[in-house]
Amino acid sequence: MIKKTDHENPARSTKLARTNWLPRLRKGTAVIVTGTPGTGKTTISRLLERELRASYVNPQSLIRREGMDFTYDDNRKTRIISPRHLLKAIRRRAVQADHGLVIDSHIIPETGPLPRLVRAIVLRCDPVILKRRLKRKRWSKSKIGENLLAEILDICLWDAVKNYGWNRILEVDTSKKTPHLVIQLIMNDLKKKRPQGKPKVDWMSTLERRENLIRYLR
Repeated sequence: MIKKTDHENPARSTKLARTNWLPRLRKGTAVIVTGTPGTGKTTISRLLERELRASYVNPQSLIRREGMDFTYDDNRKTRIISPRHLLKAIRRRAVQADHGLVIDSHIIPETGPLPRLVRAIVLRCDPVILKRRLKRKRWSKSKIGENLLAEILDICLWDAVKNYGWNRILEVDTSKKTPHLVIQLIMNDLKKKRPQGKPKVDWMSTLERRENLIRYLR
């Protein structure tokens, strides 16, 4: 399981030996790390940034740095920005950066020729563990419930599949894996270039077997 301290300080908490499997992520290309909040996106994105010698991009940072207009949802306590504006900002960043981009976001922008998408990595987490992680963030009960439902219904996965197709998707369950192991799985996938082809995670069936699905769908 990715602990709270891992999210806050990934570079200090996990030491990875650099692999020689891949060259640096080339300029004009991108890897997207997506998933429900709490699945480990920032931890894994920061480690991938180092492993691939890439440039880290977070949409929230782009909003602040480029002064983009956004609306604020008081109930969900989150910024909402136009996907079109976000994609323009990412393209500008791809042109400016010396290397490829590792994009850390649960928002799935449709990339085009620039940056060219190498892989969309969808991080998953057991709803029972995810609930504990989100509680540690001191999120409201309604916000936790909304994100648990999104994870159970595979929302981030199917958004990624809709935009990119299965041939560029890698789904990784982070529930009981260390960041080191998650990075190894990702690097191995990038080396082999094998499409996943079908969903690997099915929380609906898992919760049904545990006989607590209804509790999460209320």
